[in-house]
Amino acid sequence: MSQLTKTAKKTLVGLILGNLLIIFSLMQLGKYYYENIRSPLPPQAVRSLTHLVALLQKNPQSIWPLILRNQSISWAEITLSPQPLYTKNALLTLKAPIVHNLIKQNKNLEFSVFIRENTWLNIKVISLFPRQANSVVSVFLILIGALLFINYWAVRTLNQPIHTLIQSLHYSEHQDNWLPIPITGNQDQKTIFKKINDLQEKVNKLLANRTRVVTAISHDLRTPLTRLKLRAEYLADDPNYNKIMADINEMELMIRETLDYFRDVNVEEKPQLFDLVALLSSLKEDAEESNYNVSFTSDNSKLVYYGTVNLLKRAFNNLINNAVHYGFQAIIHLSCLQHKIEITITDQGPGLAEADLEQVFLPFYRGENSRSRSTGGTGLGLTIAREIIQMHQGDITLTNNLQGGLKVLVTLPIRHS
Repeated sequence: MSQLTKTAKKTLVGLILGNLLIIFSLMQLGKYYYENIRSPLPPQAVRSLTHLVALLQKNPQSIWPLILRNQSISWAEITLSPQPLYTKNALLTLKAPIVHNLIKQNKNLEFSVFIRENTWLNIKVISLFPRQANSVVSVFLILIGALLFINYWAVRTLNQPIHTLIQSLHYSEHQDNWLPIPITGNQDQKTIFKKINDLQEKVNKLLANRTRVVTAISHDLRTPLTRLKLRAEYLADDPNYNKIMADINEMELMIRETLDYFRDVNVEEKPQLFDLVALLSSLKEDAEESNYNVSFTSDNSKLVYYGTVNLLKRAFNNLINNAVHYGFQAIIHLSCLQHKIEITITDQGPGLAEADLEQVFLPFYRGENSRSRSTGGTGLGLTIAREIIQMHQGDITLTNNLQGGLKVLVTLPIRHS
C-alpha cells in the first residue's frame, strides 16, 4: 500500500466506495427478494411438509406420534387438533404452489391442513433457516473481499510502472549520471518511458557538448592570453600598463576557474568513508598557515561520512576563502542532528543585499556590495560549492546576521555508506 502514489490511493478509495455502494444495493435488492418474492421455506422444506401430510393421511392414527417424532422439522411448530387452529388458512390439501401463495399473502407463515375427519395438522413456521441466512452473509463477505482484492490488484498493476518511474527519477536525481528508466507497464506507459529516456539522453548529449565546447574555448584562450601578456611587457612604461596587466590576470583567473568548474562538476571520483571533522580541521589549519583568521568547532570529535573527499574539500575551501576574503574571518561550526549534518561558516563582512542571497550562486555573478572587481574573484566559487554539495544531496543557503556579516549554512544528509 505504501508503494501506491497519492493518485493511485485516491483511485483505490473511489473504487472501493463505488463497489461498497454496489454491494449495498445488491444487499437491499436481496433483502427485498427474500422478504417479498422468495419463499422463506426452501423447496426441500415444502416437500418435507407435503410428505408428512401424505404419511399421516395414509397411515392409521395409532402410529401418528411415531411419524411426528421421526420428522426433523425443528423450524416449525406442528400440532394435531380436531379443528383447524388457523381457520384463515385452512387447507383441504397441501401442495407446493399453495404454500407459495400463502407465503406471498402472509408475513408469518401458519396454516392448517385437513388429514381426515376431526383431525387437522397445524403448522407454524418459527425459523427462516438460519443456516441459509449465514450462507448468504458469507457469500456477501466473500464478494466484498474479492472485490477489494480485485480493486487493489487493478490499481497496483496500473500504478506499478508509475511507481517505478518515480523511484527511478528519485534515484537518478541523487546520481552523477542519468540512468535509463526501466520500460515496463502497458504499451502506452512503455512509450512514455521510452520518450523520457530518449529526451534525457538528448539533454545529456547537449550538456556534454556544451561542456566540451566551453572547456575547449577556455583552454584555447590561454595561448593568445599568454602572447598578449608577453607583448604587454613591452608597454611597461605606458601609464595604462598596470590596468592592462590587471585585466589580463583577471581573464586568466576566469579561464582557470571555468576549467576548474567543469572539471569538478564532471569528476568521476568514487565516494568513500572519511572523517568530516578531520577534513574541516585540516582546512582550518591550511587557512591559518596562509595567515587567515579561521576558527573551527564541532559537537562531535569524529564524524564518519560517506562522500567524495576531494570534491567536498574543494567546496568547503571555496566557502572558507569566500568568508575570509569578503568577511575578514571564517567561524566554522559543525553540528550533527537526527537526520542531517549542519556546517555553518560565519564572517564579519558587510553581508549581501537580500536580492543577492540567491543570485550569488549563479556563475560569474557579482553582488553590488561585497563582490566587486576590486575585491577579486570570478564569481564561480559559490557556484562550484553548491554544485558539489547538491551532488551529495545537500544544499547551501545564505543569510545575513543581525549583528553583521554573512552566515553560510551547509546541510548534508547523514550518509554512513
